[in-house]
Amino acid sequence: MILGWCTVLSIILWGLVIDRAIVAWLNRHCDQPFRDGSDFLFSGILPALAISGGAATILGAFHGLRWEIVFPVVVVSMIWRWRDLVAVLYDMASLLRKITAETKNGNPLPALAAFACIILCYVSSVLAQFPSGVDDVWVFHIPLAKSIIEHAGFVSPQIDHPFYGNIPLFFNLLFALAMMVSGHWTGAAAMNVAIFFGFLFLLSSCASRWRACGFFLVVVLIFGGSFFTRDVGEPMTDLARSCFSVAAVLFLWRYLETDRPAELFHCALVLGGAVGGKYTELQMVGLVGLALVPTLLKKKISLSLFLSCFCAFLAVAAYWYARNLIVLGNPIYPFIFGHPGLTDAWMADYMLELGRPFKPANRHYVTNLASLKGLHDFLYILYNWFLARTFNAFFALALILAGLAMAFRHIALLTAILVAMFVIWYTVMFNHIRWATPAYLLFFSTGFIGANLVRERLDKWLDRHVLPRMAPLTKIASSPACRVASPMIISLLAGGLWISHWHRMGGSDINPVKAKELDVVLGMISVDRYMESHRKAYFMYRYIAHHNLRTVFQPFDTANTLFSTAYNNGRDDGWQLPCHVLPAPGSDIDAFIRDNQIAYFIVPPDSDSTFLAERIGADKIVMANSVIAHMMPRSLLILTDRFGWKLYRFDADRAS
Repeated sequence: MILGWCTVLSIILWGLVIDRAIVAWLNRHCDQPFRDGSDFLFSGILPALAISGGAATILGAFHGLRWEIVFPVVVVSMIWRWRDLVAVLYDMASLLRKITAETKNGNPLPALAAFACIILCYVSSVLAQFPSGVDDVWVFHIPLAKSIIEHAGFVSPQIDHPFYGNIPLFFNLLFALAMMVSGHWTGAAAMNVAIFFGFLFLLSSCASRWRACGFFLVVVLIFGGSFFTRDVGEPMTDLARSCFSVAAVLFLWRYLETDRPAELFHCALVLGGAVGGKYTELQMVGLVGLALVPTLLKKKISLSLFLSCFCAFLAVAAYWYARNLIVLGNPIYPFIFGHPGLTDAWMADYMLELGRPFKPANRHYVTNLASLKGLHDFLYILYNWFLARTFNAFFALALILAGLAMAFRHIALLTAILVAMFVIWYTVMFNHIRWATPAYLLFFSTGFIGANLVRERLDKWLDRHVLPRMAPLTKIASSPACRVASPMIISLLAGGLWISHWHRMGGSDINPVKAKELDVVLGMISVDRYMESHRKAYFMYRYIAHHNLRTVFQPFDTANTLFSTAYNNGRDDGWQLPCHVLPAPGSDIDAFIRDNQIAYFIVPPDSDSTFLAERIGADKIVMANSVIAHMMPRSLLILTDRFGWKLYRFDADRAS
């Protein structure tokens, strides 16, 4: 994980250096090209990653993602822009000096915000070491990143699947950049954590003053629930593309508020990253374009700025669509135009899956907002899925309403885009709540902007009535005794709480079943012991690898071989038969068992569930159960885990 973080930070640093040069050129006619160095650092992480990803896309198109090419390019560009490199490093040092100076002056908030950020990054990094339980990570995202590394760029298809091997891969490319050095999927996890925190920094930098307080408010809003934080360390692209997509809206808002050309350029960069990561984010191109129409009609955007933004967007996003157009005849393959390589039946099933809720229990909702029933269901879903029993969501809603009441013109655009995104999700993409991640993230972001606007209106009152009353506290906090005593008291308190919790959990004999994720973060239990007690199949697949059992028949897990590899530190010795390997209907089952050398098989407790039948295929489930029924009389149960998974040993010579 440490190597992954070093790689990710190096990628961000290179992007920041190039971005600083571009920002200085675009804002050359502004009275203040940079708001300040801290704002550039906080708001520049996502554009820096977009620039790095765009450069890697160009290299990957020519199979140039090799160390002998990447390293000289990075070194030469750093030497070429050495003044910008020095400026970025100076900004970092200046930020540390500001935090120290504010602490000496009796304002501990910047130091506390930095400390909170370090703690949150540490927690996210520890949780990122949990192997993901989502099939897509091991079936698509990590294999796609590994394929990019193996080919030093892009091929078509990228993996052995005509659909998933030809989708936009911007975020998988970023995963690959981190994994090129670390060689482990935790590098991709570190990239996802960096993207998420880059978004948090961008949002907090939108505060005009008191950015440390703003960061704490961002933490309260975003970390107030588990909707986003549970996916931070997973090498999935949903949260990453949502951060880029919403960042584009925030940069657009910043441009309309400040008229700084670089803000619009950043909007184009991150919008290109979002569109280059998923087809669904094409909606943002339309929404951002509509929001810019009044400005374009008033001719406030110069031709040079428009062309610069257009080229930046294309440099990051265009490759994936141009490749599909040339190779497959459809830029948004396989939608709308054609789907070579995919059968009509496969596309019909896929479109059916996309066009209806994933869970059968949600399929009765009407998505036609032109009807009263559809409008009622829409409002019901918004309340019950996004607001009910969620304090931070109600808090964000109150902040949005307060912002509209006190500064309608400054927040109306964000609110309109927010409503449009929820409507698009419900009417077009009401398949799963994860497709609403950008809309929900913008919801909390708009709440933060609303709070900032309200605070701006109260500045004079705060400066006149609140700050003078805080002066005595400031004087006490700035005293040498307080600066020395405070860290010591906090350390002693934290140590006491840790020891108390350690004893309460059982000390060295902590029960892994009772352990929580927090106990892993506190170092009381290892990731492996926790996973064995909390993740289905983890203990079973580790046991199979540890005892070198082969060959195991496991037809009920669509990613069994990939999970087995992931759960055993990337080692794959062919312990399990791929789940799709089944005998043909009417064939000899004994011959199938003998040809595949099956000696073990797994039966989960839900092997006959409707969900598995829909997920894997009813005919395949029937065939798998027939094979197991054939082996069961000559089998011996050797292991049952706490989730009810059963491992049997099959003896072909044993009498039934």
